This record gives sequence, structure tokens and C-alpha cells, in this order.
Amino acid sequence: MTKKSELELRIDELQILAIETFGTKTMADAWLHKENFALGATPISMAESESSLEEVKKVLSAISYGGVV
Repeated sequence: MTKKSELELRIDELQILAIETFGTKTMADAWLHKENFALGATPISMAESESSLEEVKKVLSAISYGGVV
């Protein structure tokens, strides 16, 4: 069994948060792979760095709680 890379762990974390936010894996995946105006990229591509991942988490939190980014 191989150990997951940091990138794979960040992607897993992001997918879990997106599913919690949108309710289904299908909706989460659609959001993660669509260009996001607020982020300037696809959310999934931003998992490459911890700081970018934090920006995606902020957007997901805003969606969940009706706030602004």
C-alpha cells in the first residue's frame, strides 16, 4: 500500500468539503471542475498549494453559510 501524496490528501479534503456543501458527489465534482470567477481557476486545480486550498475553503464556507468572500 502506498502513502498518499500531500496533493492527493488536499484533493480528498477538498472533495469532502465540497460534498458537504453541495450535498452530492455529482454536484461537488461539477463545482470543483468548473472555472470559478471568484477564484480565477477551477477549484480542484487550486489544491496544488495549501494557501490556494485555503481560498477554496473560504468560498465553500461562504456558500455554506450564505456569506460573502
